Amino acid sequence: MITRGLEAATKGMMSLLKQEDVNANNLANVNTVGFKKTNITFKDLMQADVEVKQVPITNNPKDTQFIRVGSLSLGNAADRTYIDFSQGGLITTGNKLDVGIQGKGFFKIRHQEVPDNVPYDEKNYYYTRAGNFQMTDDYYLVTKEGDWVMDTQNRRIRIVLNPEDENNNPNNRIDSLKDLNIGENGVIQITNPDTPRTLQQIQIVDFDDKTLLSAQLGEGKFIQEEGIDAGMHQSNQSARLQQGMLESSNTNTIYEMINTITVTRSYEAMAKIVKTQGDTVSKAINLGTVNR
Repeated sequence: MITRGLEAATKGMMSLLKQEDVNANNLANVNTVGFKKTNITFKDLMQADVEVKQVPITNNPKDTQFIRVGSLSLGNAADRTYIDFSQGGLITTGNKLDVGIQGKGFFKIRHQEVPDNVPYDEKNYYYTRAGNFQMTDDYYLVTKEGDWVMDTQNRRIRIVLNPEDENNNPNNRIDSLKDLNIGENGVIQITNPDTPRTLQQIQIVDFDDKTLLSAQLGEGKFIQEEGIDAGMHQSNQSARLQQGMLESSNTNTIYEMINTITVTRSYEAMAKIVKTQGDTVSKAINLGTVNR
């Protein structure tokens, strides 16, 4: 019975360390565009029945009964972590290449080292809500890390008058800061009245079961792990893109800081319990040694 309290307090401390890691990661990404915070759940590891002794009317010890009045948790542990995909606030930037998603869905991104002629492989792609895009020297739309933004045909997006023309002909270029429009459905258009044209459409995808997505890449990037089908489908009609805006992290800074303080205090309390229980065990061992 002495060690049970020590075990419960130790497991509680381990759970608190896990929660502190989650809180720290959320706070570290509070300024990461499109970041989705992680939450953690706990489970009871041990349950003990609480009983009361009922004194028999006959005063016969054989008639004594114990009545169950409830249960008592003797320890818990981190059960699982899950990603909160709730909408983050949209912040106006005015940058023509910044795109925020209002509603459900993700941008589909291909790693920059993967060339066009490689057959489709899911491991070459990831999904993100971060729409802080840039333009390469040859006018391809990429993420801040240089990864390719995909259109609805799984092609790289090139913002010029004629995307098929690979030459950087000055007559093929547009003034992206003035003549570029990205519609709510992701369709890219040139608005210059002298050269009006509809170009490619940014691909937005969603998943039937987002709990199957992995955030192992970090920085608000999600993947489908090998052998797992989360039910990916295009969702350009259900999401609305907002040009000149970015989605902020959905992390609540004040909540995470309060949670961190609470976890720290709880950990300190558990540490005192462990010390007290440890001292008790030591005394019991010493007492047993003396009585030999």
